[in-house]
Amino acid sequence: MFEADPNLWLQGFTAAWFFRAMQALSTVGQSWVYMPAILLLAFGVRLRPTLALLLALLLVSTATSALKHGFGLPRPSEVDARVLDKGRSGKHLVEDGAAKAFLGLPSDEAIAAARAQQERDFGFVSGHTSAAAAFALSIPLFFGLRRRWIWALALAWPLLMGISRMYLGRHFLADVLGGLALGWLGTLLVAAWWRRLPASGPVPPRLWLPPLLAVALVAAVAASIEGVGHGAVGDLLGALAVIAVLQWRGWPDDATGLPRRIARVACALAVGYGTTWAFTAAYAAGGWAEGHPLAAVFATAGMLVGLLGSVALCRLLRLYAAPAPAARIAPA
Repeated sequence: MFEADPNLWLQGFTAAWFFRAMQALSTVGQSWVYMPAILLLAFGVRLRPTLALLLALLLVSTATSALKHGFGLPRPSEVDARVLDKGRSGKHLVEDGAAKAFLGLPSDEAIAAARAQQERDFGFVSGHTSAAAAFALSIPLFFGLRRRWIWALALAWPLLMGISRMYLGRHFLADVLGGLALGWLGTLLVAAWWRRLPASGPVPPRLWLPPLLAVALVAAVAASIEGVGHGAVGDLLGALAVIAVLQWRGWPDDATGLPRRIARVACALAVGYGTTWAFTAAYAAGGWAEGHPLAAVFATAGMLVGLLGSVALCRLLRLYAAPAPAARIAPA
């Protein structure tokens, strides 16, 4: 599965339109696309299921990073001179280092060359594919959509993403299959926990144990594997804290007309990107290294301020539906 043959077969399709389509698919799978997409779903559609989606995406993203840096395996274009990297040649580190058997690994020389790079960019597993799998499966799973075509699209989208990454020489078949498995498994784990939560009201303490154990595991991984940032710990903690606060204080009523939905999205984009900029600038001004443990604190605070601040602003501007008035009991 770490052979170059599947990549070379895909790259045999040389039509310009096909290359552009594969590039477009890959671009949509980049991390910067997910933030506006999540804010659009959270404040334009429904907040509660979107936070479940966010939790699944964060968990899968962190696991992907851990596997990438834990295994430290190269990309196809790095180990075979024939494989193009996004349409360009000359990106190889070794001439012929791909696996020679279906269950084999790239050569020791190829693995060592990839690990020796100053800017490490490992292949296994595919982050584009794992994120696409988590995001696409979360849509019908958490939003309760049951139409067959939606489920078909949820399964087809990450497959197409994986094909695009193989075509562009960025991933082996093994990377893509690993990304699919990780994305689907991580999402199903979050869904199993999410179904146990009450629709509203405080969450029983015992139900917080699984996600907090997951955060502790992420913290241990971040401390032991170089390249897995402490910010991932903060992102997960922040998302869980937002869920806890909204469970306790009450979820806003999303059921409003289109103008108020658009206004909510605009507020969330402004608050979200403003918060990201402010906390990034504050962290940089502090002079801390990228992997400093304080990154977890900044990430947690950023998640809380960005999401809860957006909800608070939308409530202040009356962009959510007004709560139903309490029923009055007529005197006897």
